[in-house]
Amino acid sequence: MLKCLFVNTHYSGFLSSHYAEFPRLAECSYAEQLASLDAANFGDSDFYSAGLRQAGWLSADIVVNCDPLQKAWARENGLLGDGLQVAVEQAKRFAPDVVYVQDMNAMPRAFLDAIRPKNGLVVGQIATTVGAQIPFDAYDVIVSSMPHLVDQFHKMGRTAYCQPLAFAPRVLTAVGRKPWRERGIDVSFVGGLSPVHTQGIELLTELVKGTSIVLWGYGAETLPPSSPLKARHRGEAWGTGMFAKLGDSKLTVNRHADYAGRFANNMRLFEATGSGALLITDHKDNLDDLFVIGKEVVAYRSVKECVALVQYFLNHPDEAEQIARAGTARTLRDHSYAKRMEHTGEFLKRHLRYRRDSSKWSVLPAEISSGYRSVAASELRDEHRQAWHHPSIPAQQRALVQSELESMYKGRPPRVFQGLATALTPWLRPGEKLLEVGCASGYYFEALEYLMKQRIDYTGVDFSEPLIAMAKDFYGLDARPSAAKFVVADGSRLPFADNSVEVVVSGCVLLHVEDWRGQLREAARVASRAVVLHRTPVKRQGPTTLMLKRAYGVETFEYAFSEAELLSACRSFGLLLRTVTALEENASADHFVLTYTLEKVKNAQPVLTQVAS
Repeated sequence: MLKCLFVNTHYSGFLSSHYAEFPRLAECSYAEQLASLDAANFGDSDFYSAGLRQAGWLSADIVVNCDPLQKAWARENGLLGDGLQVAVEQAKRFAPDVVYVQDMNAMPRAFLDAIRPKNGLVVGQIATTVGAQIPFDAYDVIVSSMPHLVDQFHKMGRTAYCQPLAFAPRVLTAVGRKPWRERGIDVSFVGGLSPVHTQGIELLTELVKGTSIVLWGYGAETLPPSSPLKARHRGEAWGTGMFAKLGDSKLTVNRHADYAGRFANNMRLFEATGSGALLITDHKDNLDDLFVIGKEVVAYRSVKECVALVQYFLNHPDEAEQIARAGTARTLRDHSYAKRMEHTGEFLKRHLRYRRDSSKWSVLPAEISSGYRSVAASELRDEHRQAWHHPSIPAQQRALVQSELESMYKGRPPRVFQGLATALTPWLRPGEKLLEVGCASGYYFEALEYLMKQRIDYTGVDFSEPLIAMAKDFYGLDARPSAAKFVVADGSRLPFADNSVEVVVSGCVLLHVEDWRGQLREAARVASRAVVLHRTPVKRQGPTTLMLKRAYGVETFEYAFSEAELLSACRSFGLLLRTVTALEENASADHFVLTYTLEKVKNAQPVLTQVAS
């Protein structure tokens, strides 16, 4: 079993409050202190490590800024020192494959170098302001709930994943589940009241004036004496106490800190909905990727609208309760730490494998595609039709893929990866179904989730058993519902129901099949929303041409399609062209490699094509 050590820090305010509540706790053993902190359910608590254990890992937590806790460990293990000094020894004794740092702003380079696992990974998580002191090159992987930060890290050439925060259902056992109608707090706010929340203070001031809202949170001492917020402030609420307040609230208001920008990412989104309150939150560009606005949460775009929404739902409890119930169901289904860490476990295993197997894929194939010559259909033989079954192809193709993936993780995604991600983004929402026909070793599952910054319910189909075996080896071993699925099948006879997936991608396979019209028909049958023809070689002047070539040293065939003929066939199956992404263009040679996005439309009428490069 792989091992991960989570390096945590807790707010000093929480630590002071917790040890004041249990004054003899500092005298207890390390195990007793850690258990007490975890039971408080503060912040991330041990939610990450518990979720990763559910995904089949061994995992543990250390809290490096909890002085009495670290001193207890040092005392029990015959060491001097505290904090980070003790953490280095803790890491050595646990011997993790992955060290997962929860506060990148707090960890100096010397510490990161000291705890780096041999032949393992150092992972950092950040969802706040990025400090200039962070030694980014000391991290192998970065995780953030803020999409704009992930984009920034990609531009820096850093491997970075976008992953929303989450909810731990176990807190409901700690605080109990109170029926919505029996909750004693009509509307609450739990969060920071410090000067960094400038827009939030303005919002809360108007809510205090216009509603019955009550407030819990840190930073109240920074408010001016005349602030109307002071009269509604009920003190700080940490961990289980915070969840108790949310669990007793009918409505709760959320607002993001200024650094969140255009994106919804804070923990309160999931803590509030998971606790059963109706969440009224500020509108963000990606909020509808997390919850259905108006059905699972309520969103406001201004202070005035927030006040009006609170007043409306206090006066319409049936609607409020219905949305609150739906929000809770969505969070418990899709936004648990178990779900998040299942994904984390997948990509951490992948990066560990790539690091440890790097020499295996270091030699690129001497030949990819060569020796093209035009032929008549009568010249095709069975060995040409069966060429992609050849057992020598998977390893050669995967070596090329590994070099492309490595480039992607260094901030230079190949054009074919980025082109498909760009084509799919308007058509595929998080968690929706994507079927790739001609998936080879399944690498687009990895590339698309990374570049689109979202989870995809992916199924790959290929008629080559050796390629599907490799795909399962890389992506299908865990066999969990959210992991990629792979099927050996003919694209002309897909074993899927009509309209059963949102999008079908024909992944550079149409050119290699004689019955390409049959593949188009099947893709149109199975897709409910769109079909994407990726990496399609076409001519804009000449007719469709059949050629023989050598692919990875094996002779096979390939079509260069007449664009007019190809798109006419698509229209006959109800597929209308919406966008074209150019991957290669050579007008003088009448050679184009294009990615077509086609919408599945009943009784379709032609529309103006948008062309993207």
